[in-house]
Amino acid sequence: MAIDLTSFTKQLTIFAVLLFLFYGLFSLWIPDRFTPQFYWAIGPFFYVLVMLSKYLLVLLTGKKNNSFDLNFISITVIRFLLYVGVLLLYAFLFPEDAIVFIITFFVFYFAFTLFEVVFIYRDFKEKQTGP
Repeated sequence: MAIDLTSFTKQLTIFAVLLFLFYGLFSLWIPDRFTPQFYWAIGPFFYVLVMLSKYLLVLLTGKKNNSFDLNFISITVIRFLLYVGVLLLYAFLFPEDAIVFIITFFVFYFAFTLFEVVFIYRDFKEKQTGP
């Protein structure tokens, strides 16, 4: 299963901008103690990491449908370990802000993961039923 990288990039960019703007507006209405110090960096961090992982997945799988599953799982596990590393590093560097950052991080993590799963599911269904 090959991923349409152009379509993925376009849809991910729109999704990331909307999510970032929504969270930016949300952060204006909630008290500062509920907004992490580096909230503005979380959205771009996820965007870049998801794009890099999908680009790497396309490079690794190419037209070979049989290697998609293993490559997808491997990239997802490596990316998850990187996420845990970022959370731990932030928690050690900014312990007073760690809880709020972790909650915000997981909101973005859940949103981007949901986007990826829905995109791959729709792409898979289209390829199963044909154009």
